[in-house]
Amino acid sequence: MRRWAAITAVLTTGTLTLLPLASAAAAPTSPTSGSGTIGIRLVPVPGVTSNALASSYIVAHLAPGATLTRVVQIENNTNHFADLAVYVAGASVRRGSFVFAPGAAANDLSSWTSVTAGLVGLEPHSEVFDTVTTNVPSNASAGDRQAVVWVAMSASPVNGQGITLVSRAGVRMYISIGPGGAAPSNFVLGALSAQRSASGRSAVTARVHNSGGDTLDLTGALTFSKGPGGINAGPFVAQLGVLLSPGASESVTVTLGSLFPRGPWRAELRVRSGSLARSTVATITFPARHLAPEASSDQIPLVPLLVTLFAVLFLLSFLAFLHSRRPGLLTRVTGQS
Repeated sequence: MRRWAAITAVLTTGTLTLLPLASAAAAPTSPTSGSGTIGIRLVPVPGVTSNALASSYIVAHLAPGATLTRVVQIENNTNHFADLAVYVAGASVRRGSFVFAPGAAANDLSSWTSVTAGLVGLEPHSEVFDTVTTNVPSNASAGDRQAVVWVAMSASPVNGQGITLVSRAGVRMYISIGPGGAAPSNFVLGALSAQRSASGRSAVTARVHNSGGDTLDLTGALTFSKGPGGINAGPFVAQLGVLLSPGASESVTVTLGSLFPRGPWRAELRVRSGSLARSTVATITFPARHLAPEASSDQIPLVPLLVTLFAVLFLLSFLAFLHSRRPGLLTRVTGQS
C-alpha cells in the first residue's frame, strides 16, 4: 500500500518559514486546491530490510566519499495547477522524536544532498518523479545524520497584504556515516521493574538499547497473565520515544491505574521495530500503596491540644506581665483581697 506524505495548510506571515508535517501521512486538502491532495513518497528500491523506516524514508549507511541516489514521486491530486518547490532541509532526532529544522535551515546532510528539480509545475491529477542525490565528502566524520526532502506550496496574499498561506510535506532521511558495511538492525530489552508513583499509580518500566546500526521506529505493548485468582490483563500500550538512534538507550514505561491489583503477575513486554521483535518476561508485584494512618477514637487530637496549651501559656504570660508592671492590678484581676 502506498504511504504518502501529504501537504497540510498552515499560516505564516509573509515568509516561507513553514510548520513541519511528518511524512507518510493521510492526505488533507492543499492551500489552493479546493479539494484533493498533493503528496510526496519515496519510490522503494528492491530488497527486503528489517528496518521499518526504510519502507517510507531514505535510510542508508554510507562511507565517506560515497554517493547515494533515491527517487521520490510527487503527485498533484487536485483540480488545479500547482507550482511546487522541492528542496532539502536539516533535521535531527532528540529524545526519541524527529525534529524538523525551521524553514530551509541546513545541516551537514542537507548540504550534501540535492534534488534534480528545485521547482515543479504540476497539472491537475498528474505526477512527476524527482531524483535525490547525496554526495558524502571524503572527510566526513562518522555519525548519524537526518534531513528531509520537502515539497512546498504557497499562496501569496492579495495585493501584497495579509498573510501568506503555505504548506509542505516531506520524506525523511536517516543516513549513518562510517567505514565498512551497515551494521544490522538490533536492540536489547532490559529487565522489567514494578513501580508505584507518588500519586499511587502502578507502572512497569524497562530499558531498551539500540545495539544495531540503524535508527529504530519502536512500538510496544505489555500483557499480564497468571494474576490474582488466575486473571489476565492487557495488552497495554507502552510509552516510549518513537525513534531510537544507534547506541542510544531509552526507558519504556507502561502506566496503569492506582487500583490495578498488586499481583503477583507474569508480565511480558514486547517491543517491535519492523520485522524485529524482542520480549522480556518477569514475575512482578507492585509496591503497596502508602495510606495516611487514621487517628484512633481513644486518642486526643493533637491540633486542639496544642491550641489549648498555647492559649493557657499566653494567659499566664499576660498575667505575669501585668504583675510586673502593676502588682496591685494583678491582685484585683485575680480577685484576691
